[in-house]
This record gives sequence, C-alpha cells and structure tokens, in this order.
Amino acid sequence: MSIKNIESQNIVIIGAGSAGLSTSFFLTKQGIEHVVLERGNIANTWKKERWDGFYLVNPNWAIRLPGFHYVGTDPDGYLSKNETIHYLQDYAAHFGAPVRTNTNVNSLEKTDNGYQLLLDDGKAINANGVIVATGAFGIPRIPSFSTNISKKIHQIHSATYVNPQSLPDGAVLVVGSGQSGAQIAEELHQAERRVFLAVSSAGRRPRRYRGRDSSWWNYAMGSFDKTVDDVESIVKFRFGPSAHTSGAQGGHDIYLRQLANEGVVLLGPVTDAHHNVITPATNLEEILKEVEAHTKRWKANVDRYIEKNGIQSPLDTSEVDDETTNWPEYDPPNEIDLSDAGIRTIIWATGFEYNYEWIKLPVTDDRNYPIQRRGVTKYMGLYFMGLQWMHGSKSAQFIGVGEDAEYVANHVASNFG
Repeated sequence: MSIKNIESQNIVIIGAGSAGLSTSFFLTKQGIEHVVLERGNIANTWKKERWDGFYLVNPNWAIRLPGFHYVGTDPDGYLSKNETIHYLQDYAAHFGAPVRTNTNVNSLEKTDNGYQLLLDDGKAINANGVIVATGAFGIPRIPSFSTNISKKIHQIHSATYVNPQSLPDGAVLVVGSGQSGAQIAEELHQAERRVFLAVSSAGRRPRRYRGRDSSWWNYAMGSFDKTVDDVESIVKFRFGPSAHTSGAQGGHDIYLRQLANEGVVLLGPVTDAHHNVITPATNLEEILKEVEAHTKRWKANVDRYIEKNGIQSPLDTSEVDDETTNWPEYDPPNEIDLSDAGIRTIIWATGFEYNYEWIKLPVTDDRNYPIQRRGVTKYMGLYFMGLQWMHGSKSAQFIGVGEDAEYVANHVASNFG
C-alpha cells in the first residue's frame, strides 16, 4: 500500500476505551500534545462486543475513571451496557479528549526517530511515542475443533452474542461458565430457550455476603490492590476464567446447580467435536464441587477479615447455600448429538487471546502477552495500557485503570513533555 501522506504527532494513543481515555486525561492535564485513534466510535468494544443485556459486575461506586468518578443516585447499582457507553462518551467530552473515530491502525513500526503508524486509508502518522490501549482481552478465542462441526450449526463467540431473539430457533449450547458464559446461559434460560451449558473451571462469586456486596469486601480486603508481585502465578490470573456473578436485575448470584434444577442441562467442558457430535469431559461433578469450594474459600477469607478487624456484620442469610443444599449429583454424557438434542446454536464463551502481529516488533511473550512493566516496554516511547493484570488486579477495571494511566502519562511526560 502506497502512503498518500504522512502526518507528524508527538504521542498517539490507540483506542478510546477506558484505558485510552484515562491516559488521554492525564496527558491533557499535563499539556502534552497527543491524539487518540479509535477504529470505531468511543467505547467501541462496549458497543460491538457486549450483549444487549450486559451489566457491569462491580457496583457504580467502583466507577472511578480519573477526574470523572460516578456521581449518580445509585452507587450500589450496576451500569448497563448503554449506561457504560454513555459514561465513556461523557468522559471524553468532559475533558475534550482529542479522539479521531473510525480510524484503524493497520501496522506499527519502529523508525529512527520514533514510530510510524499505517492507517486503513493509506495515510501514515509518524509519532515520538505510542500508547497501545486496544482492549484488555484481545480477540475471541474459539477451539480449533469448532471447524469440524456441521455448517448447519450456527456458531458465534460470546463477544458477538446480542440477545436471545438474534439466535436461530432451537436449543443453545453455551460453552464456558465464566462471567460471560454463565450470564448468557441464564439470560437464554429466562427467555425460555432450551439451554445446555458446558461448564468451565470458573468459580462462583457471591453477589452479597454478610451485608455487603462482594466487590466491597474485595476492596476492603485489598484484593483490588494486588499487583503482579503479589501473586504466585501471574499466568493463572491473566488467562484464567473470571468467577461468575451478575449485575443484572439489581445484582444477584448465579448458581449453576440451581440453573440445572430449573432445566438447564449441565455438561463437562467440550474437548472435541465432529460434524453433529460434541465430546464433553465427564468430570462435571468434580468441577462443580470446585466451583463451590471457590465460594467457600472466599467466604472464609471474609469471615477472617471481619473477625480480625472487629467489624459488626450480620451472618450469612443466603437463600441457597452450596454446602447445605441437597443438590443432586450428575452423571453427564461423554457425547452429545447436536441434532438429537435440538441444538441449533453454539455460543463459545471461551475467552480471548492476544494478537499483536500488526506491531512489527518483538514485544510479546510466548502467550502473545505484551512484555512490559506497568505499561512501559523496553522500546523508548512504546507503551501498553489497560491489559488484564498488566500491573495489578484492577489494571483493566474502571476502579483502577486510572492509576496505571497516570504512571504511564508521567513516564511519557518525563521523556516527551
């Protein structure tokens, strides 16, 4: 592709989500010239990769982008998809973020004096520094054996799921029970769709416990403040599934066994597929017990924290208790014929993977995760922002992305201010 013209900029931020906008806020505050390039519109990922019924799983009081904390009338509620989009749009307008929408970056290369970004329209930008804030999770990951499945089966990733009405008639198989999978399976079930849910190792996160939202307890106990230096296996935290809960309907627990009692068919993880037949693992009961053990461990940590700090807090009054409820045990099949089961759609809630092939530098590790320290790479002027567990547990969350943004912006200011 021939370059039509080349523009010069001091700093370029790629991405106008929470990470990119937070960094822009601090650069603007320090008077550092920059531009934000967004492939779609502001909050593009929230518009394009979240379903209609999506809600944040942290309460509104945890919405803390720098200079623009949540100030609504429902701090204990949860923002919907549209409310989140409007919040990000209002944030950009609040400080006049220099965003160029519908501007896609095809490649990023190192030059003698900085970096060159090649755009979709054939134009290019030469920049002293670049901050890559293209999203916390990357691109959808779908198992390779999905291509073996009959073309008559409609297959999508959770990132492209919209609502129950958008799917073909018939039963739906949701693969994965992390935050997205569990919530989507519940939504489909409540829409009176026949649902099969292939569970994963994701634990269950209580919505409330002993009078407080689980996010409040995590905040009080310092869970949000953990960094990469505080955990034994950062790979587990960066790439493992997130425990399921829900901010929909005012916020509530999702119990997999309760969904099963209501008619959702639980299966083990899907390990293979061919034509109309999928192969689930048979260790479903073992996985469900570990899901419940995750909850038990979390509650025990809260109990210890309450006792240690002398906090006056009511006892647990959950209507459903994993330990005392007489749940049936499951003997799941090791093979499901999709046609016989009436399954017309598969939703792969199987997470994401990183793809930075468009960056023409060796900047990633063997998992394609950027090699950086709190966003700063070994290449002067090249930064990352908003990655899952980039510096800590809140690096990709509204409650903490601003802290990393300030760190990166200060580094930029010391070199390019």
